[in-house]
Amino acid sequence: MIGIDDFLLFTRRTVTGMLAAVDRIGDERINQRPELPGLSTPFQLVTHAFAAAEFWCAHIVCGRPTERVRDEEFLASGSVAELRAAAAGLLAVLDELGPELAAATELAHEPQTQTPLEAPWTVGAAVIHAYEELAQHLGHLEMTADVLCAPTSPA
Repeated sequence: MIGIDDFLLFTRRTVTGMLAAVDRIGDERINQRPELPGLSTPFQLVTHAFAAAEFWCAHIVCGRPTERVRDEEFLASGSVAELRAAAAGLLAVLDELGPELAAATELAHEPQTQTPLEAPWTVGAAVIHAYEELAQHLGHLEMTADVLCAPTSPA
């Protein structure tokens, strides 16, 4: 069985990877949208990934109230320092939830607040999905960083 300590370990590694990418991007490009249709800025992408992870763990699994407005995540702007603070906040919340998440995932019942994505999931599946959101957005962020930080060729 996968434990919450494993989840927290890999979550920290993924958040650390996201912070490395935003450091590479820097404040001068953190709010820049790549010139491809439908892409978010790096700030929006990280804001969304952190909000989704907290939403799934704190609200869906643990039943805590949420004030998340998903659409606002894609309008957000700010600095690398703000993303570092958000990362610290997310990790602090997940650490605080650790015992509650561990207790909840030992049970084979659906999350407390809603049935996600067309079919019932166990609580453990919802926790894995929280990590899945971070991991897939890390890949997206790394590709966005590659595009934004690519050297421009002389004309």
